[in-house]
Amino acid sequence: MLLTHPSSPQAAQALARKLGNAACFIAGGTLLQQSWAEPRLAPSATHFINVMHWPEMQQISLGPQYLHIGAGMRLEAVRRHPWVQQHAPVLVQALDQLGGMGIRRLGTLGGNIGWGEGDCCPVLLAMDAQVELTDGNLQSLAQTLKLMDRPLMLSFLLPRSDVMEPRPLVFEKVGYRAAFSPARLRMALRWSDAQKRLNLDRIAAAAPGIGVHRLQATEKLLSYAQELQIRPSLGDIRTTCEQSLPPDLARIASRLIAGHCGLLA
Repeated sequence: MLLTHPSSPQAAQALARKLGNAACFIAGGTLLQQSWAEPRLAPSATHFINVMHWPEMQQISLGPQYLHIGAGMRLEAVRRHPWVQQHAPVLVQALDQLGGMGIRRLGTLGGNIGWGEGDCCPVLLAMDAQVELTDGNLQSLAQTLKLMDRPLMLSFLLPRSDVMEPRPLVFEKVGYRAAFSPARLRMALRWSDAQKRLNLDRIAAAAPGIGVHRLQATEKLLSYAQELQIRPSLGDIRTTCEQSLPPDLARIASRLIAGHCGLLA
């Protein structure tokens, strides 16, 4: 095992490109360690690139339109920050449910998002978050998560609630409460109009082994139903959810969606 401390995020990204599959960015390491075989020793063939020693990745700031959250920010620090509580309260709610205090004090927002299945992923995807990359460009989180080789993310940009009118947003997490185990399903739902319960324009979901993504078929179904003023059935919603989720998770997702849209009464 090798551990390198590049002088800048740009140098880290260049090194990762050079090393290819042997490279692995590491911050808190809480997720990476779970994937290592017993006795939890780091794989010898991996070249770890430390991304936790640059101040610019460990800051939260307010821009003219966006809240900027550094990818190196510890999850607990994000959860407790007053600007995050003001402008992204549903992200705070998701963090409240994420692991224990030990995990939140070590893990980083960038690691949770880079995993692609973390609790924060559906929330940021539903909020149309943007990502700042090492070349200075901004890219939508949706586009970044589709890449096979995900680049080093410097920060995440979320709309300021005092500049852009906030959209109604909820977070749902479904799991087994009888044992410590990964959640079965994480979802975030956003409405474009609070007065129209079928007007869900963002439905983002993630599950173990299934990267975060939008349930676009379900979004289209609800948009069509809203336009025609008809009431879709629970079965219709489940069928569209099954386009990207296995049947058992589609059943859970469809009931959550139908419940929030007032379709179970």
